Amino acid sequence: MSATQADYKLDSLPYYDREIDSDQHLRDAAARLVAEEMRSGDTNPASDISPHESTSLSSSHLLTQELERVGHGSPLTAFDGSRYALAEPEDVEGSDGSTAESPWKQSLNAAAITAEYQQQRTSNLELLTALGANAWKVSNHSLDNDARMLETHSQHTRDRVVDINRLRKTEQGKLGDRLNALEKNWSALVSSNLELQVGSLALQVHLAELAEREMQLRASMSGSGLHAS
Repeated sequence: MSATQADYKLDSLPYYDREIDSDQHLRDAAARLVAEEMRSGDTNPASDISPHESTSLSSSHLLTQELERVGHGSPLTAFDGSRYALAEPEDVEGSDGSTAESPWKQSLNAAAITAEYQQQRTSNLELLTALGANAWKVSNHSLDNDARMLETHSQHTRDRVVDINRLRKTEQGKLGDRLNALEKNWSALVSSNLELQVGSLALQVHLAELAEREMQLRASMSGSGLHAS
């Protein structure tokens, strides 16, 4: 039964492999293997990582307009307060020599707008005086709670990273000892295999010499028998 990807855990060995730091060719080969594994493996993030929240700037017309202004380097448009200023209208004579009524109506409307604006401004200042301090404190308290929650989550994540790195270092130390033992065993087997090959070649040479010696002896004995007859 062949092993599947779920049967083993892939991990680099930064606490054991030190040759990759000095050998650029080995580093390039490792990078190619990692890239190949990333293409064929599962690269989905962990389930406990919050998804990235995307903000669409095009949803706000005012924000888009302001970003375009900043991008073009245009100055910020100043607040137009002329509509709240009270200016006495100029007397305009009608065709019959009487004073026109329209400029005074416009001035009256402007005065009403200014009065309403001042009233709203006064109401807002009164509300700010009465409720602004408490609202500010509540907002700060909420921000402090959010900051503490984020700091706690960040510290928890840092602790997890430290624990995982310690566990990886311990596991890789054990794996390194095992790899060293396997490498020594492999080297011993290769050396033994070479010795067997050398011994086999030497034995073949010795057998060839013995066969040649046998042939020489047979030839010598055969020649001696013919001479005696």
